[in-house]
Amino acid sequence: RLCERFGQALGKVLKGKNALIVASSDLSHYPSHADAVAVDIPILTAIATLDPQRVQEAIKAPMNKGIANLHTGACGEGPILTAVAAAKAMGAKGGKVVSYANSGDIAIGDRSRVVGYGAVALTVDAPQPEAAKPSSGTADELQPGDKKALLALARKTITRYLTTETVPLARGFSPAVQEYRGVFVTLKKFGNLRGCIGRLIPEAPLGQLVGAMAIQSALNDNRFRPVTIAEMKEIEIELSVLTPMKTVPGAEDIVVGRDGVLLQKGRAGAVFLPQVATEQGWSREEMLNQLCLKAGLAKDSWRTGAEFQTFQAIVFHESEFK
Repeated sequence: RLCERFGQALGKVLKGKNALIVASSDLSHYPSHADAVAVDIPILTAIATLDPQRVQEAIKAPMNKGIANLHTGACGEGPILTAVAAAKAMGAKGGKVVSYANSGDIAIGDRSRVVGYGAVALTVDAPQPEAAKPSSGTADELQPGDKKALLALARKTITRYLTTETVPLARGFSPAVQEYRGVFVTLKKFGNLRGCIGRLIPEAPLGQLVGAMAIQSALNDNRFRPVTIAEMKEIEIELSVLTPMKTVPGAEDIVVGRDGVLLQKGRAGAVFLPQVATEQGWSREEMLNQLCLKAGLAKDSWRTGAEFQTFQAIVFHESEFK
C-alpha cells in the first residue's frame, strides 16, 4: 500500500507535465532459460494491465511452483508497483510489453541459470497489452538482409568482446534468423584460415548461435592463437548456415561441393563443411582420406565400418556485401 500511495502522489504532482518515470527491476533470478520465460512473460503482461493486484500475484505465484533455482520473480516489486500507480494517476490507460530477454540469450550466456529482463511502456495512448513471447519462426530461406545482419552481428560480437568483455544481444531479426539451425563461423586472414568453430546441432536460435560461435572461433580454436582486436581489420568473416543432418548409406552417396560430411568410426569423428573439398580441389576419395586424418584415423579408414551423415550449407561472407 505504501508503494501505491507514493505512486499516486507522484502521479498527481507530474500529471500534465512532460515527465518520464523509470522503474528499474530485474525479473526472475537464476532459473533455467525455459523456466525464466514462463515466469517473466506473465509478470510483464500483468504490468501492462496497470492492475497492482495482478502484478503482485504474477510475481508471487511462481515461488509456489517449485521451480528449480528460482529466487524471486522480480527483485524490484516496490518500484514496479509505484510506477504502475503513478502511471494510472497520470492518466495512463494501459501498457505494452516492448522487449524481453534473459541472460541466457546472449552469445556467452549460461542457459541453465539466468536472470530475466524486460521493458514495458505505460503511456496515456498505450495500446492494449500484448504478451512478449519467443518467435516460433518459419523455415524461410535467409534473405540478403538476414545474411548481412548476421555477419554484422558476428563482427560486432567479436570486437565488443575483445574491447569490453561484453557482447551484443541478438535481437530484431526476421523469423528465419530465429529458427534453430546449425552454423559455423569461419575467420580468414588474407585468405588463410584463422579460426573455424560451429555447431551441427543447434542449442539456440541462429542469431544467438552466430554470436556464440563467433567468439569461439576467435578465441578458442586450438589450432590458432586467439585473435586480437588489431587483427580484426584484416579478417573476413564467413558464415555457413546448415540444413539438418541426414544419414546416408555409404560414401558413394556423398556429393563433393554440395554435401558437408560428418564421419564417425568408433569413438572417432570429424566434419568438413561443404565448401572445404571444393576450396582444396579434392575428389571425394581425397576428401574422405583427409577427414579420416582429421579424426585421428588412418587415411583410408572410411572404406570399412565408417558411418556418414551429410548436410548442406548456405555460405556467405562479408565481401559479398561491400
